[in-house]
Amino acid sequence: MPKIRFFDPTEEHPPQKVTYRLTNWPQYNRALINRGALTLWLDEKTLAAWYYGGPQLAGGAYRYSDACIQCCLSIKAVLGLAFRQTQGLIHSLLETMKLSLQPPSYTQLCRRQAKLTMAFEPPHPPPPDNEPLHLVIDSTGLKVYGEGEWRVRQYGITKRRTWRKLHLALDETTNLIHAVELTTNAVSDAATLEPLLAGVSQPISKVGADGAYDQVKVYDVLAARQIVPLIPPRVNAVIWTDEAGNPLVHPRNESLTIIDVIGLGAWKQQSGYHRRSKAETGMFRWKTIFGAQLATRLLAHQQIEAQVKATCLNRLTQLGMPKTVRSNST
Repeated sequence: MPKIRFFDPTEEHPPQKVTYRLTNWPQYNRALINRGALTLWLDEKTLAAWYYGGPQLAGGAYRYSDACIQCCLSIKAVLGLAFRQTQGLIHSLLETMKLSLQPPSYTQLCRRQAKLTMAFEPPHPPPPDNEPLHLVIDSTGLKVYGEGEWRVRQYGITKRRTWRKLHLALDETTNLIHAVELTTNAVSDAATLEPLLAGVSQPISKVGADGAYDQVKVYDVLAARQIVPLIPPRVNAVIWTDEAGNPLVHPRNESLTIIDVIGLGAWKQQSGYHRRSKAETGMFRWKTIFGAQLATRLLAHQQIEAQVKATCLNRLTQLGMPKTVRSNST
C-alpha cells in the first residue's frame, strides 16, 4: 500500500517561491517588436558612409567602409544568416530602398571581419547621476564545432569538440555590456579580468564575480584601481598572512571574518553580491538571441563576431527591458 504522509503543523516547510509580475508590459512588448526593425541596423548615417571617402572616391585597397561591413555583420548576427544570405538580403534591401549602392560580397565580408578595429561600441550614455559603475563579470562557453547535446547524451563525448570562452562585464543597473573578451578555453577567468577592466573608460566602484576570481592577482588589479571587490571566498579559503604569519589587512580576510560570524548567505545579502546574477542573465540573453555556437572558425574572426554581437545586444537592451515587482511575500 502507498504510504500516506499526514500534515504536521509544527513541521518546517520550505519558503514559498517568490514570483514576479511585469509592470511595463506594453512598453516591453513594443521593444521586443522593434528588435526586428531593419531600420535599427541600416540607418542613414551608415548609408552615407557606405564607401570609403564617399561614392566618388570609392576604390583602392578597401571599397567599403568599416561602418558598412559592421552593419552587414550586425544584420547577419541578429538574423542568424550565413555570409551568402547576408549579401542577398542587403542587396534586396538596397534595391527596395531604390539606392544606387552595391552590397559587399560574401567573400569581402568574411575577409574584412577579422580586420575591423572598432567592432565593439561601448555604451555612450553615462550611468545615472554620473555614478561609478557596479560591474558584474562572468564567463560562459560558446561551441565552435562538435556533437550536439543529443549526440553526447546518446554516445558520450568525443575529442572533436572545441569551445571558446566568452567573458562579459555588465553594468548591473542598466544591463549594458561595457567590455567583452573571447578567449580559448585554456585561459582562466581570473587572467581575463585585467583586459576587461582596461576596456572600460568610465569610473568603477564595485566588481562582482564568482569564486573563480578568488585569486591574489585579481585583488591586486582591483586594489590598483581602488575598486571594491565582491568575490565570495572559496570553500577551503583560509586567512591570508604575511611572511611572519600575521593576518593581512585585506578585503578577502574581512569577508572571511564576516562569513564566519553571520554565514555565507547573509554575507551575500549584506554585501550586495546577489547582484552578480545579472551577469548570468546577460549570458542567458546572449544565448537566447544569438545561440550558443560561433559561426566562424578562426579565433581572430570569432573575437570580432563576439564584439559585433555585444554591440547588437546593447542596442536591443536600450530599446527596453522588463520591469518586475514581487507579486507575493516570503
